[in-house]
Amino acid sequence: MSSIFIHVGQCGNQLSLPLWNNFLKSEASTHPGVYTSLDHYHRSLHIDSEPKVIQSLPKKFKIRDRNVIVGKRGRGTNFALGYHGLKSSGDDHVLENVIESSRKEIERCDSYSGAIVLHSLSGGTGSGLGCRIIETLRNEYPCKQILSCSVLPYESGESPLQSYNSLLALHCLHSFTDSVVLLQNDRLSSHLMKTVSSDALKRISFSDMNQLAADQLSGIFLPTDTLSTSKGVSINQEPWEIVRTLTPMPSNKFISLYQHKSAKLSWDDLVSKTLQRQPKFLSNGKNTRSLGATVIARGDSSNTFLPCMKRGIDKKIKRSLGTVDWNPYPIDCWTAKMNSIGGKGHSSLTLAVNDSSVLDPFSTISSRAGIKLTSGAYLHWYRRYGMTDEMFEESMETLKSVIENYKDATASESL
Repeated sequence: MSSIFIHVGQCGNQLSLPLWNNFLKSEASTHPGVYTSLDHYHRSLHIDSEPKVIQSLPKKFKIRDRNVIVGKRGRGTNFALGYHGLKSSGDDHVLENVIESSRKEIERCDSYSGAIVLHSLSGGTGSGLGCRIIETLRNEYPCKQILSCSVLPYESGESPLQSYNSLLALHCLHSFTDSVVLLQNDRLSSHLMKTVSSDALKRISFSDMNQLAADQLSGIFLPTDTLSTSKGVSINQEPWEIVRTLTPMPSNKFISLYQHKSAKLSWDDLVSKTLQRQPKFLSNGKNTRSLGATVIARGDSSNTFLPCMKRGIDKKIKRSLGTVDWNPYPIDCWTAKMNSIGGKGHSSLTLAVNDSSVLDPFSTISSRAGIKLTSGAYLHWYRRYGMTDEMFEESMETLKSVIENYKDATASESL
């Protein structure tokens, strides 16, 4: 079974650098051919509306020329411009080229499972064009899965339009994807600030954040022994097993990732460190609760993680995550002897959780976008490129529905 990776916009392509380094490190060890075709080219597409970031892709990456698709100009941090394109200036070829290159890459797969799209929710290309690609893929391949890995902007603000772009993008993702992995810039920064020395705080960069995000994604994407065949051959089922186990309800499809790496800690301590990453309270003071979680232990060369789980770590995880009582099997466990994440000799523990912590960023987006909509701020920039008021209203209703669905699903009483 094979998947293709689609990197869209500046964020998606910058994230591709550390992510594919992790993939290639894994392929060089024990899992050849999982992320590359028979001719050793990557199963990936790299799309941007301008060439600057695309040109920085390293030469060691074997990417087909037709899978690198670049437009003539940027999308002005505008979802509508990214979604509808620049037809007036002849730059509407990008979407058509993406779908054609995707088709050819899919035809090279032995058994195509689905597409994994990496993009930002704040920029015009990542949000608008990324969502248009997802919508088109859903229409072209309705029976295949789509997983979005979406980067949420800083709550403090990267652009005055980010609440609009995130609102419109979340509506599209909720409508056309099977699952969404949310990578929040605020959480990534907080993680790095807690793990580096005071002298290194001044040097935290977007490259550091991209590496952390790539390590977290690698935790759920890289092959595991649990989902490999009896002969140790990976069938690349990990991304789609995450979708199946954590998002069984289409109304609750957002996944958060938490991770810790160490060469010295026991599994019990590694679990405790990882659980500390997950927010325990919402901004309103209520406890966060989870619908389900997948725990992935890598570097388990001595096969000790599952026995540790049976000795009580599973109860610690359930208690810390506040798993809902209506789910009889809220925790799934995977293990892998090899670990391509972190330094030499490190073990890693990755926690993929469908929990109510998404309520805080979603409520912030809804509130800020609602204030702007009421005053009519910036709407002319979106109307100019084909976005209607009805689309904004529909997106607001979708996000409010998602918020209510999470509140209902994680309510304290049994359903």
